[in-house]
Amino acid sequence: MNREELIKEGWTATSTSGGAHLRRAVEMYEELGFEVYLEEINPEECQGCTECYKLGNENMYRVYIRAKGEQRG
Repeated sequence: MNREELIKEGWTATSTSGGAHLRRAVEMYEELGFEVYLEEINPEECQGCTECYKLGNENMYRVYIRAKGEQRG
């Protein structure tokens, strides 16, 4: 699913993350009652420094959230 389709379906991009921080963010959003969708991305797609992801050989994800049951379309 591309970014435009996600937005049409009510998803909001909140952050880009990976590793342990990603797990904590997903847990937090789920505890707050949100659905979470992860889109794997390449470090080259991001603005800013991504060296730690590259050096750690970590996958990076764009985190999308929406309120449960808020599907549009």
